[in-house]
Amino acid sequence: MPTLIDVERVTAVLLIDGWHYIQPKSFSIDEYAFVEGDRPVNGYFFAKVDQISRELQFFGGPMDCIMSFRYIIPTEVVEGEEEVDDNAEVF
Repeated sequence: MPTLIDVERVTAVLLIDGWHYIQPKSFSIDEYAFVEGDRPVNGYFFAKVDQISRELQFFGGPMDCIMSFRYIIPTEVVEGEEEVDDNAEVF
């Protein structure tokens, strides 16, 4: 069974030129095609802020160009009584 990843939780994408830290919730996957009449293919899209110019930049490309990505896993803190392990060692 595949790992399901919410694209809104992707925070960075590794492309061949390095890591790109993206604008929150800007990562998406959709079909694209150039105006020349190419058939649509699945690709990625995201926005990021350039480190030097501070301008917003937009990226897109084929899915097989993504080498890796980072994403947030939501955590939930549950309030309640903590169990104390009397046999636990403290280092």
